[in-house]
Amino acid sequence: MARNRMPAFPEGYDLRPLDEGRRVTDRVVRWRTPSGDVAVKTYTGEHRARGRQEARLIAFLGTPADPRFRVQSVVATRRGEPFADTEDASVLVTRWESGASRRYDAFTRREWSSLGSSLAALHRRLDEWTAPPVDTLSARLARIDIDAERARLQMPGGALPDAPGLDAGRVSDYLACCRDLLVRCHPGAVGAFPAADPQRPIHNDYNQFNYLFDGTLPPVIIDWEASIGAPREFEVVRCLNHLPLQAPASAQAFIEGYLAVRPLRGARMRWAVDVACLMHATKHWVLDGWLDGREGFAERLTGAMAMTALFAGGRDAMADFYLRHAGGAA
Repeated sequence: MARNRMPAFPEGYDLRPLDEGRRVTDRVVRWRTPSGDVAVKTYTGEHRARGRQEARLIAFLGTPADPRFRVQSVVATRRGEPFADTEDASVLVTRWESGASRRYDAFTRREWSSLGSSLAALHRRLDEWTAPPVDTLSARLARIDIDAERARLQMPGGALPDAPGLDAGRVSDYLACCRDLLVRCHPGAVGAFPAADPQRPIHNDYNQFNYLFDGTLPPVIIDWEASIGAPREFEVVRCLNHLPLQAPASAQAFIEGYLAVRPLRGARMRWAVDVACLMHATKHWVLDGWLDGREGFAERLTGAMAMTALFAGGRDAMADFYLRHAGGAA
């Protein structure tokens, strides 16, 4: 969809827009209606299946309501469907959530605990999901071509964008770090995959950008478009990221909150750390965006460099943290 073209308000809803709408992201437009603001999210082309899945997941999570977690509220079509299909798009409409995002390093211990118990409650509910997800973690791992990854992780040719602190030497060190993680973590990530896991849906982007704080805990969890099927231990490691190394007390509060609602399999935690490390090593879009000169990607690349270095140096310490705090269940 063209970035500067505002889509029309979707048909098939008992809603009447009061204005022309305000674009929030490439996919999302905020509209005012007599019954309150709504977010209209539009998926086109190859992304339509993911949009339909997001709509169904949010509707599933909201019925019946569970006070241990909060998600967006789906606005159903006149026919009672959680999304609307047009000739060239699938559309999800949800009630606009008024909370605010905050940086992870501003969360209190109580908020970390609430986020942990909220994720566990979400996982418990999603354990009941039976439809096949549009993608799974095992399929993503199987698509990783080691030789192709090594080739992609070589120093790019040509002139690099001009950005403070991002010279050729630092980019080269970053790519070397990614290659090291690739070699060290791919065998464990693939070889130790828990093959018997049913790979029910996970949020797969459970982080500070998708928590909305509004004065009530737990925060509202938004944006389920990245959802895949995966073992739950992977999501716990993925969402905590480097927190066990940077702020272990906060990470422990999250784990304790999670375990109060749902167990984790301790024997899977080292595997989950290897997968998380591998995902950081093969996250090409940040470097590609910077090389293309896209706005804001210098900061993103700087963050990716720091995160990858932390994972490379702290892989064993992270695994030990989870083995200590996630329980010893097989």
